[in-house]
Amino acid sequence: MAKRKIKMLDSIKEIWKELFERSVWPTRDEVFLKTIVVIALLAIVSLVLGVVDYVITFLTRILLEGDLVAILFSSKMTLVVALVIVFLFVVFFAIRYVRKNRYNR
Repeated sequence: MAKRKIKMLDSIKEIWKELFERSVWPTRDEVFLKTIVVIALLAIVSLVLGVVDYVITFLTRILLEGDLVAILFSSKMTLVVALVIVFLFVVFFAIRYVRKNRYNR
């Protein structure tokens, strides 16, 4: 019985050491910056999923209704989707250009 108590106390001491002496906790600034990154990525992924959802809905309407010209001119979101796609292409190629030229210096 005494051995069990000693083993239990040793286990608790090891857990305490692991949590508060051996572990490296992030600083307040690190937590803040990582939280900002997570929120930004969440917003970007939400935007991309929203655009994909809209495009799939748009294509489904085209297939079901069959009147492509009327759908294109009646939808204000078509312009928004086109602008988002152009923006994403510009950002993509800008990142590729910067990465390519960074290693050529």
